[in-house]
Amino acid sequence: MGAAYFGSYILRFEGLIPEDYYWVMLKTLPVVIVLQALLFYYYDLFQGLWRYVSFEDLVNIIEATILSQIFLANINYFASSWFGRIPTSIYFLDALLLITMVGGSRLGVRYVRQRFFFPGRSPQPKPTVVVGPLPLTEPLVREMLHQPDSLLPVALLDPTGETQGYRVHDIPIIKGFKELKSLARRRQVQEFLVAWPDAPEEQLTRLMEFAQQDSIKVKVLPSLPEVLAGKARLSDVRDIDLLDLLHRPPVQIEPDRIAAILRDKVVLVSGAAGSIGSEICRQVAEFQPRSLILLDRAENCLCQLDMNLRRQVPDLDFQALVGSINDGDGLLALFREHRPQVVFHAAAYKHVPLMECAPLEAVYNNVLGSRNLVKAALAAGTERFVLISTDKAVNPTNVMGVTKSIAERYIQSVNGLHATRLTITRFGNVLGSAGSVIPLFKEQLLQGGPLTVTHPDIERFFMTIPEAVQLVLQAAAMGEGGDVFVLNMGRAVKIRELAEKLILLAGKTPGKDVEIVYTGLRPGEKLYEELFNADETPQPTEHPMIMRATRPPDSPEVWEQALAELEAMVRRRDVAGALARFQALVPTYTPFQGGRN
Repeated sequence: MGAAYFGSYILRFEGLIPEDYYWVMLKTLPVVIVLQALLFYYYDLFQGLWRYVSFEDLVNIIEATILSQIFLANINYFASSWFGRIPTSIYFLDALLLITMVGGSRLGVRYVRQRFFFPGRSPQPKPTVVVGPLPLTEPLVREMLHQPDSLLPVALLDPTGETQGYRVHDIPIIKGFKELKSLARRRQVQEFLVAWPDAPEEQLTRLMEFAQQDSIKVKVLPSLPEVLAGKARLSDVRDIDLLDLLHRPPVQIEPDRIAAILRDKVVLVSGAAGSIGSEICRQVAEFQPRSLILLDRAENCLCQLDMNLRRQVPDLDFQALVGSINDGDGLLALFREHRPQVVFHAAAYKHVPLMECAPLEAVYNNVLGSRNLVKAALAAGTERFVLISTDKAVNPTNVMGVTKSIAERYIQSVNGLHATRLTITRFGNVLGSAGSVIPLFKEQLLQGGPLTVTHPDIERFFMTIPEAVQLVLQAAAMGEGGDVFVLNMGRAVKIRELAEKLILLAGKTPGKDVEIVYTGLRPGEKLYEELFNADETPQPTEHPMIMRATRPPDSPEVWEQALAELEAMVRRRDVAGALARFQALVPTYTPFQGGRN
């Protein structure tokens, strides 16, 4: 500060300071040093690390310097009789020198550090390409340069192409994989960091394929709202996963509408320990029910859920009850005691090949168990009852699907006989549920492959468990009684493509490092799932991701009689009779012709 002030006089008088102004300089020098020191302290300019100086630091240096000149000019105006008059040009020269000396010295330290040394970094920082539009990637690059970390940005890949050829923080901006390929090998890039929340699926897949060829890791920022708001941080970075490649849009729900049916209510969830049931329990807990009843017969899984909820929601009043929906009398007693006002029925047998071998068990659980739960709910005056159904109930080709279809039709038939609003939600596969294809593929990958797919063209609808449950709660709030709500699953995904993406995520090449083997369609399996039956009319609802399927109402007497006949067939172990009855009740059902237990 003193050197800048002295230098301003040297420049002003070309090296020869007149005696009068020399004494003015000496008298005002302590004032200048104290004034500028106070302002620099106010702007925290003594606290920053020089090697991490940023644009914000330079702005603060400029502001502090300009304010110091303004204050000095005012002090000199009122005290010029004692100090003497400071030449006007001194204010400008002093400001220019101070900014140059303080800001320039810090920038110089940072430049030398970045070019020749890496103090504060890990011994071998990873050269990284940041991928995404410039407004989203620039804050991350600034943070990578500003704080110690193991990542060294060497380029930005801007997919818009609008900034190609420019540099940000002295980091080049490139466009396209052709330029990326040469740069990645020249700079020995080890990671791609993706800050591109709406990246097209094909672009991410191509990036993964490119990264796999050169053994480059791909990381992403997990939070779409934070990325868009510019709040994403390097600490949020995680490995890319399958959901990023499937590129599903976020689900929008109406929390107030859902809270209106759940808050301060007694809620029962059947199949509570399963993948869907446990997520329903977790999400329902967020809406502050009066009590939550967890019903399941899998005691180990139920015990685990109990412990998780006690840890995650300590204030929640809930009970974990071991029980079966096949116990009609037990359900009646349970409903009389607890009087649940909202019921989510997620208990069911769902494995297609297993149910092909045990059709009577599928009837006993999926059909008669659902009837037991509905009757208990109607007898207790339950306000809302929601059946969790499946797309396999549409034009079914397997026992699991036809039993869920019968459960749907029975529930629709008895709707309106009581005040209870009976609602059905229908959706496809959920990613990562127990026994689904994703955990199977991951297990096969751990064993080195191959990944087994039944047919090259088989495809399924997929959504995540949390978003499926969000839409189930939304549909429950929308239901007026007798509704069949079909959740928008997006586009169908080929299982073969799913397998290829998982292999890429593992850093391997499909067909080279890990084979995909086609084993043939399993009993009851079909190539394409559907969401609406031939006798149903799709209708939109007020929610863009929920459709309504409407069909003519069925007679409750007909369905009560049909279920009584199925129950008799279960008791006498009449498999052939049950299969024939399936076709009579659901004409679009075509039974598998192979052997059964």
